[in-house]
Amino acid sequence: MADRVGRVLKKKILIVDDEAHLRQFLRDTLSAENYHVLEAVDGEQALEIIRREPIDLLITDRSMPKLGGLELLKKLRDEKRHIPALMISAYGEESVWAEAIGLGAVDYLLKPFSSESVLSVVKRRLA
Repeated sequence: MADRVGRVLKKKILIVDDEAHLRQFLRDTLSAENYHVLEAVDGEQALEIIRREPIDLLITDRSMPKLGGLELLKKLRDEKRHIPALMISAYGEESVWAEAIGLGAVDYLLKPFSSESVLSVVKRRLA
């Protein structure tokens, strides 16, 4: 995508996770591919960012203090905000996957994951 003067616009990805090392891993992986990366430590902070600026893809952890990933997706749905979301979790329960997909998640990654698997999903979802 380009703006009116032909500059390529970076896709904006919001990473939501309470683990600093995971946010850094994702930030480094995605920034190296020229994505514009924003970060939030929980769902409440993510909502503040989403209400301020457009986001192309949301990557959120399922379990976080204050407001977890599933609750964040519920709030986004209630606010009629349609942002493709990638749910990440250390738990592979099918019921959680189904709930996340029902709330608007477009994909799900099980921790631990590699930078290659993250990039594969992100590129597919932002194509």
